[in-house]
Amino acid sequence: MKGIKRKLIWSVFIAYCLFVLYLTIFSRQPGHGKMDLRFMWSYREFFAGNPARKKDVIQNLQNILFFVPFGVLHPAKKWQVVIITGFLFSMGIELVQYFGGFGLCELDDLICNSLGVVAGVLLRKMFVFLLEKKDDKQ
Repeated sequence: MKGIKRKLIWSVFIAYCLFVLYLTIFSRQPGHGKMDLRFMWSYREFFAGNPARKKDVIQNLQNILFFVPFGVLHPAKKWQVVIITGFLFSMGIELVQYFGGFGLCELDDLICNSLGVVAGVLLRKMFVFLLEKKDDKQ
């Protein structure tokens, strides 16, 4: 039964990763690669009074949420492995977007995606803790 469960976990995780790749790379037409390495620029501009940056702040929050499943679904047991692979996965996407011209390569995306992975790891740890606590009561 454990083998089937492990295969199912890997299958769901791989399907999620392919979905992310589809949305961030495969569904886009190649063009000219652009890069923006300014640290949290949209937040700074939004809080400085530029209301047009609200959509960029919302996009950053969406990037965080978009990568929460990576942290929750990743089959590795060690949280360090999950966070490092999530960071590398996000970095790979950003580099392909830049060199392939599939979108804007942003430092903020890498940071927000990584924060999403960390949030996912914390959610998974909390969920496992609650399940173990429930099992202890029975």
